[in-house]
Amino acid sequence: MDRLGAVFPTLTFTIALFLAAVAVLSLLALAVPAVEEFARMAMRVGQLAVVAVVALDVVMLLQGHQPPERTTHIGYAVAAVGLPVLLLSRRPEAEGEPAPKPHLAVVAVTAAATCVMLVRLQQTLN
Repeated sequence: MDRLGAVFPTLTFTIALFLAAVAVLSLLALAVPAVEEFARMAMRVGQLAVVAVVALDVVMLLQGHQPPERTTHIGYAVAAVGLPVLLLSRRPEAEGEPAPKPHLAVVAVTAAATCVMLVRLQQTLN
């Protein structure tokens, strides 16, 4: 737990910084369509990284780490994983059609909000 506890803040803040960059890149993609697919791919990578951080957090909790406000901490963990799923999932308009992609502004807001959730998750560990 000590090794994981020492690495966890650095990992969490690095991924939060990555998500902040994804938010900026998504806004840039509104003006420069050539980077749109890169921004969308970066958000998918960011989502996977958030899932990994939350999984490591669960391991720390199972190893006995008790954050001062456990309910708040768990809420941030659930929100960090669930928020992108809720905001970026779209249903197809008709059966058999592909689902439309979310607007890049929605991707930017989602990345920024998830960044905040990760920072708050880390802050509730102290």
